[in-house]
Amino acid sequence: MRLGLVTLLIVATFNVLSAQSLKSIPGDHVLRPVCEASGTVEKSFIPPPAEFLLKSGEPTAEIIVEFGSGFPEDARNALNYAVGIWASIIESDVPIHINARWSSTLGTNTLASCGPETYYTNFKNIPFENRYYAVAIAEKIAGEELNGVSRSDVEATFSSRINWYYGTDGNTPTDKYDFVSVALHEIAHGLGFTGFFYVDAEAGMGGYAYYEYGDATTFDMLVEKLSGSQLLNTTLFSNPSAELKSALTGSLYANSPVAKSENSGVRPRLYSPSTYNDGSSVYHLNDFTYGTGNENSLMTHAVGMGEAIHDPGPLARGIMEDIGWTNLIVRHTPVKDMEEVGTLHFVANIDSYYDVEEGSVLVVYSTDNFESTRDTLVLTPTANEGEYSATLEPQSNVDIQYYLEAADVKGRLRMSPWDAPQNVHDVHFGPDNEDPVIASEAIPYFLLRGEPLQIKAEVDDNLGLDTVYVTYSINDVDQTPFPLLPESGTTFTGTFNFDLLNLHDGDLVKYNIVARDASSNQNTTIYPAVKSMEFRIERIFDAVTNYETDFNSESSAFIISDFSIYTAENFNNDALHSPHPYPSPNIDNKDLNFSTFLKYPIILQEDGDMSFDEVVLVEPGEFMSVYGDDDFWDYVIVEGSKDYGESWYALTDGYDSGENATWQQNYNAGIPSGEQDSETKGTAEWFVNHQISLLESGHFNVGDTILIRFRLYSDPYANGWGWAIDNLRVQYPLATATVLSPGQVNAYPNPFNTAIQVEIYPDSELQEVRIEVFDVFGRKLQDIIRQNVEALKETIDLRQYSSGLFLLKVSENGKPVLSKKMIKN
Repeated sequence: MRLGLVTLLIVATFNVLSAQSLKSIPGDHVLRPVCEASGTVEKSFIPPPAEFLLKSGEPTAEIIVEFGSGFPEDARNALNYAVGIWASIIESDVPIHINARWSSTLGTNTLASCGPETYYTNFKNIPFENRYYAVAIAEKIAGEELNGVSRSDVEATFSSRINWYYGTDGNTPTDKYDFVSVALHEIAHGLGFTGFFYVDAEAGMGGYAYYEYGDATTFDMLVEKLSGSQLLNTTLFSNPSAELKSALTGSLYANSPVAKSENSGVRPRLYSPSTYNDGSSVYHLNDFTYGTGNENSLMTHAVGMGEAIHDPGPLARGIMEDIGWTNLIVRHTPVKDMEEVGTLHFVANIDSYYDVEEGSVLVVYSTDNFESTRDTLVLTPTANEGEYSATLEPQSNVDIQYYLEAADVKGRLRMSPWDAPQNVHDVHFGPDNEDPVIASEAIPYFLLRGEPLQIKAEVDDNLGLDTVYVTYSINDVDQTPFPLLPESGTTFTGTFNFDLLNLHDGDLVKYNIVARDASSNQNTTIYPAVKSMEFRIERIFDAVTNYETDFNSESSAFIISDFSIYTAENFNNDALHSPHPYPSPNIDNKDLNFSTFLKYPIILQEDGDMSFDEVVLVEPGEFMSVYGDDDFWDYVIVEGSKDYGESWYALTDGYDSGENATWQQNYNAGIPSGEQDSETKGTAEWFVNHQISLLESGHFNVGDTILIRFRLYSDPYANGWGWAIDNLRVQYPLATATVLSPGQVNAYPNPFNTAIQVEIYPDSELQEVRIEVFDVFGRKLQDIIRQNVEALKETIDLRQYSSGLFLLKVSENGKPVLSKKMIKN
């Protein structure tokens, strides 16, 4: 599940259709902020920032927009203009992906809505542990993709019902809304100008939550009352509580040091009306304080006609910096315990966007847990950039508790541990009996391509490590151990000392990691403690133009680590199976991927296709969701790679049990009352043939040589039986059964007034065609079945139903062909 806007009415109505909604998650309160139309003329123009106007250098961030269907060309140009402004302001080495939709379903006065695709905590280099960062910020700080290239970082929806001005000159007519201004505003929300506060008016409570109560974003950390009371301070505001509701509907400010430094020390005032406004309260600047023409007016909650604001303004930019776009990070490896009292060496590496305040890098220490003793020690710069150090000579063998702190010239203060003095580092003196701690992800397989195999492990010890090494065997023959050496912090790496020329496809490698500490006891840990980890040597075979298997004889053609080939319960012969049932991590913001790929590379031919029979019992998404939507939960997908698995691209969109009525009906029927996981087991009777064009995605061309991968994605919650694949044919003549394509189905007009016209013109006669229409609550309004169809013209009369959104589905012989949202005026 990926959290986003949840319509409670739909959740209540579709608890049968969506297993995910059966689990009550506090994050149901997490709404994407919106930008409202004020309905008044507010003619003004704030030009773009100097960084953008000067055009003196390259953008400091790469922002890539994927436009949804129907997005007008003029709107695309305006959005790209706004993207260019943000790309000149923020800095990131990781590309930022925006998914932009054009929709008629937003509220009457809602111009647009936008938010992060997801949030992350406790990632690499995180400044504040246990606090959530918008994915784009988290990726910037971690320096790597976190949610994968197939998922966006920002989800934006713009209303198609607004009288927009798409120009970039700021000369917005007084009867139109400036698209560039709204896009700038919404992108800010998607980049993290938002959080988890909410008010439950019916219960009279305010709170903050994502996966659990108490989860908060770095924006939420800034929010405080006029008095300076931080709303996350649970000694003042229980979560949830009536007191917190009262605070959320009173005067609120953002204690942003960078914004204050741009505002004569004054905190930015936030929008917090006396009646809490979902999507607007807290996560906007106050409209009255920063009115029309004010340089900080972009991030107020409403935009007027004729108003053009092409600069986020110093206050919004300052808040953006303080939620993570610029940072002061204190990196410190805690001082190790000692068996004998000796000199303590404190070293801190300060990573700061702004200059560090002179004399602000300190060790604050105590010998009684800060009950009555507290001393400070100034760390001074060393010859290494950003490094500070100091030494301390303890006067006794009494344990020492300490933390580090540092400040920058903007007034930002950071500590190690991040939440000191609630938590502190501890140095213990005396005999050591603690074993080292080891963590390492299992190696799934080794692809034999002439390159060495590296292994990485996280190894730590309270006193210090003496030796870390790997023992291993090949086909149960012991090999010479090899060392793991420190790379950075607690990370150790090494390389298997294989003789690559003597490795063979299918060889089995078993291995363990051993760590011994530097104490007089030589405390030792073997990981895993009970049995060895293992993986197989896999070789890529020579490329072929076609491949076919029924999985009953050959098994070495596939990577067998996550998937297996066997005859499963309820099946008559061997097939390729994912884990049954496949697991879900049930951990905040974690997901799992299970995959296998064909070891025969395929040389793509003209009109290259593949087909296979499959049963898919994975958690279906919410009603009307499609692949890529926030509420499209688990899925399976077929992908290709032309660089031997370094990067993978979809051959067709991912899909779930909702792809077939039989799969979805049986998946949902297997969910016990009050539970979220489906217990339905697959059966050979539910096999459906799936045909895929290898070229249609546009990622590959004739003559390319690609690997083909089958992948099952599992989100944090809810799971089912999984995926079975049989009778795989790649670039062999496809089955002769007629397959209707979406291009042979025409449904119009859209929007419609009273009826939908459906026309179908197949290449040859179809055995059965089914047309279904659902309303937004999932109720089936029409169910039309036609046999022996050569051509079909069908009028679907919906005049008796109210205006709104409808879903049209067309299937051939039970196989979905078209799923289209239709709007009735």
